[in-house]
Amino acid sequence: MVAIACSALALGATAATSADSHEADRHQRLVSTGDETSLWPYTSSATTVEERTLAINVLINGDPAETRRHLEERSRGDWNETAPEEEDVSETDPEGVSETDPKDVVGTETAWRSADGSTRYVYVSTDNETAEGVWLDESYQLHDGDYLGSREHIRAYESPDPDEEWTAIQAHSEHWDWFRLSHTVDSAEDSQRYVEREFMDRRYVSNVSRVHLGNGRGFDSDGWVTVVDLESGDPPFHVAIVGLLPGLLLASRVSTRTSFPNPVAARVPRALCLAGSLLGLYLFVRFGAIAVEARLEGIDPRFIAAAFYPLLAVGLPVCTYYFARSLDRPTAFAAGAVGFATAILLDYTLLGVTRLPLNVLVHRFSTAVALGFIAVGASHTVRVDPEDHDYVRLGALLWVVTLLVPLLRFL
Repeated sequence: MVAIACSALALGATAATSADSHEADRHQRLVSTGDETSLWPYTSSATTVEERTLAINVLINGDPAETRRHLEERSRGDWNETAPEEEDVSETDPEGVSETDPKDVVGTETAWRSADGSTRYVYVSTDNETAEGVWLDESYQLHDGDYLGSREHIRAYESPDPDEEWTAIQAHSEHWDWFRLSHTVDSAEDSQRYVEREFMDRRYVSNVSRVHLGNGRGFDSDGWVTVVDLESGDPPFHVAIVGLLPGLLLASRVSTRTSFPNPVAARVPRALCLAGSLLGLYLFVRFGAIAVEARLEGIDPRFIAAAFYPLLAVGLPVCTYYFARSLDRPTAFAAGAVGFATAILLDYTLLGVTRLPLNVLVHRFSTAVALGFIAVGASHTVRVDPEDHDYVRLGALLWVVTLLVPLLRFL
């Protein structure tokens, strides 16, 4: 019940955020990128502003082919082209979607096809006076990091006008979420700085600066965009506004020879075994999958995820039940819930994740509670009481719900 109530509160907060961003997006303007073209400084999962996702946060003046070559061959990072099997069909920014009134959309009379896969679009006006233009999908995608771990991910959009040389980039950091079976965006601002550093103090770059475009609607974007001028590039972007876009197991070998009273001395190592098993198993799933991905470079990482997922979905409740059998109820619940919470915290720390959406926090709290109930049901105190039989079923039901809810979007 507590988990359900928290979920309701999270949904309410999300709805309020969406309502606040609705009015702001009605006044979002196009940014001039040249004499004839202007850019809506966001990406969209479909050819409409109603499906806005993340903000454009890097603009590069210069030959698009040179820009890509700099990233792939001359940068400090290990940027690789993102192959189709490494794209994520459901990568989301949970706080970045808002609605825009259809009557505010200009230049979208053409019935463009709906987005499929992980395609994200940008709107480019080809006429600064009328704001009529086209929707573009990515020219290419690059990533630096592990698919099943954390990575920096950029989508690049090149000018549709051959006479204007610029590349718009949406950069964000993301991590593989084993419960959503897809990537979750951690930060756009951190990734912006990551890409920014790739062009700092380079001989082929004449200037790196930031300008405020006001496109701060979406996750942690603050409206400041990095502008990079390559030596051979055109003059910097015009920051002009031309019109509305409408549009382990751990080695818990704790000696029982201790000064604690005997009952406590017996509980401590057993509780540590329970917590340690959850911690070890979860980290094994994460970093075992990353190790296999690194060794088998030619295989689709989603197959690796499918092989490791049962260890998480089945292994965690089984470990909880097995190691909680010799514990009393309070110790079992605490060890199960805290052990799992510690595993999640350590996992995010090792991946470098510093921001999480509210709905993810609510979900992880619910999974910890589910494992806590399973531990209580498996505890010695409950098993010797013939009238208490519901904890395991309650915990298993909540566990199944927490596994299925994040996957409902696939239906």
